[in-house]
Amino acid sequence: MTDSSKDLLFYRSQRFCGWSGIVAVTFFIIGGMILGGMLPPLLSPDDPPAEFARKVAENVVAIRVGSVFLIFSFALFAALAAGIAAQTRRFEKAAAFSYLQLMFGACGTAVAVLVAFSWALMAFRPGEYDPTLIQFLIDFAYFLALFSVPVFSGWCIVIALPILFSEEGQEPFPRWLAYFNLWAAVLYAPGQMILFFKSGIFSWSGVVALWVPFTAFFLWILVMSWGILKGAESARG
Repeated sequence: MTDSSKDLLFYRSQRFCGWSGIVAVTFFIIGGMILGGMLPPLLSPDDPPAEFARKVAENVVAIRVGSVFLIFSFALFAALAAGIAAQTRRFEKAAAFSYLQLMFGACGTAVAVLVAFSWALMAFRPGEYDPTLIQFLIDFAYFLALFSVPVFSGWCIVIALPILFSEEGQEPFPRWLAYFNLWAAVLYAPGQMILFFKSGIFSWSGVVALWVPFTAFFLWILVMSWGILKGAESARG
């Protein structure tokens, strides 16, 4: 295979990975925000189980359709992870950080896909499930998304470190992206607080524990998608 054909393959595959992140955000807006009731949340963790069952039953069709968009959105995280790792690998002599990025990305994708499964399952037969089971599935989905701070913050950190450790002009991504990733890692941290609060700003329906990490994460996806696309253009020359 010639160098030019390798460059073309890298360019096209990175374009695919970069655009996958943008599509993932679009699908989440449709599935999680417009249809699915994940953000803003339909419920609060201190609502009684009967209220959980009632709200899900009232919105069951929208939640089911939204769950389809969610599973596609979250599955596309795998392509984003591959694109980030591939761009890092181009500048590494040893592949430690790119492998770490793939591992954290795989864990993050698995966690996210389980969120979509949980969301779909609670709408599968809401009239037959015990209300406490519906409450559990919603709790489980938000805990997967928000309490998994080490996975998503760790992913950001192993993206930032090879940028910071690289020589000037040899960074896999622009240096400011390292600081952006470290800042994103910090903004995910309030998600850990949902274990201790069932109401207020630190609950899974609260501004600090829900909106801050979610906003930071999907903004991070868009910025990293831009970084992948920019890297593809640079590789093409």
